[in-house]
Amino acid sequence: MPKIAGVDVSAYQPSSLTKYHNSGAKYVIIKATEGTWYTSPVASAQLKSAHQNHMYVHAYHYANFGSSVSRAKAEAKYFVKFAKKIGISKKRWLWCDWEQQGNNVNDGKNASTKAIIAFMSEVKSAGYHAGLYSGASLLRNNINLSAIVKKFGDCVWVASYATMGRIDNPNFGYFPSMDGVAIWQFTDNWRGLNVDGNVMLIDLHESKASVKPSVKAETKKATQTSSEHKISGTAYAPLIHNDPKWKIRLRDGDGHWTSQYIPTNSKWKVFAEKTIKGEKCYKLGTDKQWASAKYLKLL
Repeated sequence: MPKIAGVDVSAYQPSSLTKYHNSGAKYVIIKATEGTWYTSPVASAQLKSAHQNHMYVHAYHYANFGSSVSRAKAEAKYFVKFAKKIGISKKRWLWCDWEQQGNNVNDGKNASTKAIIAFMSEVKSAGYHAGLYSGASLLRNNINLSAIVKKFGDCVWVASYATMGRIDNPNFGYFPSMDGVAIWQFTDNWRGLNVDGNVMLIDLHESKASVKPSVKAETKKATQTSSEHKISGTAYAPLIHNDPKWKIRLRDGDGHWTSQYIPTNSKWKVFAEKTIKGEKCYKLGTDKQWASAKYLKLL
């Protein structure tokens, strides 16, 4: 699996991207537009600097359309028009940055997803690769991600930070595993440069990138064949509970309790381990299947 470093920039960052390139960034995702009213005044200069530094250039649009299909289409057309104007190659990706701020997320997953798909379809019909950016929590709880991945392939650019503040390199113990992830934004202060740091998990600069297997599937396959993580064990109930039928509740990768449980004395395998909210936890399957080590006994 490739792990290619890159940054994303807006008007808050300088026009010259040389320092990012010198620090190891191979590509940049430039903020181009927002709504149907804003175009970045430095986007063209940032693109020129990126090309001078031999960096691949993609672009993103900060969405304001919420769950409105008509507004989504209008914003996508506005985005595409500007991307063409500044010279974004059609070999590259145009991303829909759909966040809670600026969008109504209260109309339900299906309505929000329908609008996002409308936006991405407009981008795709214009000849570009279409992608979706958002935070891990929003992608899990407010968007029907499987519908988007089914239609557009591995197209997800997900934001999820192990901690706030400077992070130089991604720690894959905190990877937000989900379907269709192509890029992981793992920090908002990469190498102390006050710029978002990203790692590309699928080489989107290859012509066939969009039809590759999902990153989740590749990650799971690699993990399952890794001897250091292939550990069997037996679950047992916390001693504070006397009921032998007590089931152990699981956390998700962000440390939140889920509605999932594992029964006592069940057999399982550990695919990874990390500290969640001060407790050592074992990953038993998906990103929503982490169990506290104090409730588990290794064989």
